[in-house]
Amino acid sequence: MSINFRVLKEAALEGRIAHLFLFHGSGTKERRRAVLELAGVLNCKGEHRPCWECSVCKKIRSGNHPDIQIVRPQKTSIGIEQVFSLQKKIYRKVYEARYRICLIEEADKLTLPAANALLKIAEEPPENTIIIFSSGNAEGIIDTLQSRAQLVYFSPPDEEEWGEEREEFRLSGGDPDLARAIQEHSPDHVQRWLEKYFDTIESGDFIKAFGLFPLEKEECQIFLQVLAVIIKKMVLKGQVSPQVLTEIRQTIEVIRRQVNHRLALEVLVLKHMKLGGTKIG
Repeated sequence: MSINFRVLKEAALEGRIAHLFLFHGSGTKERRRAVLELAGVLNCKGEHRPCWECSVCKKIRSGNHPDIQIVRPQKTSIGIEQVFSLQKKIYRKVYEARYRICLIEEADKLTLPAANALLKIAEEPPENTIIIFSSGNAEGIIDTLQSRAQLVYFSPPDEEEWGEEREEFRLSGGDPDLARAIQEHSPDHVQRWLEKYFDTIESGDFIKAFGLFPLEKEECQIFLQVLAVIIKKMVLKGQVSPQVLTEIRQTIEVIRRQVNHRLALEVLVLKHMKLGGTKIG
């Protein structure tokens, strides 16, 4: 069962803190901001924690605190070498903090050997060390780690909070990470990719699909995530078979596993053409 961040902060202020957490929901930046705030609550030297004025808080905010470790994916995954490197650091004596904080970002991208290596740390954590998994896809983390972690859920921002970027918000389905990626590549470009795709599906002419294939891998991943948002809405309205959504999600996964993204998209188009006219409800 998940708790919200406010409850966690109150527990931390009272000195009641677990050693392993899974932060999920919202976006990567929002979760990272919460981790740094928790680090401030636990280590701040001021009267009101975090004060953001003391030397400890300033180091935390600037990203220069020696007792805060952040592990991120290298390319597409977090490998066992990164976990071994983290192990060496966290079993050393804490430099100056009350609590050492170790943040594993995009933890659903841990390889199986890396996740299993982290299991030992989760079972026998070093003293005064808190490990936080951060992920927008909590289901992608192996059960043995999930079951040992306290889940903390973050609600996505409201549409009003996006201001002028509401088109990105709409296309992303409220996912902050996807909205930022859309913003980086331009909503107009993403909209054109979608129009090409649906025009190809509706025409039944596979040759038209080749107009999609110049997409680079990162563009393809963004396109497929946005496509999944749109198809999910269509499934809920009974406009298309749920199998189409399943095929899109599987395509996203195989591309993440280094399968040729253009080939994967080609296969998806063929499958969608067969399923696209299927009505449900």
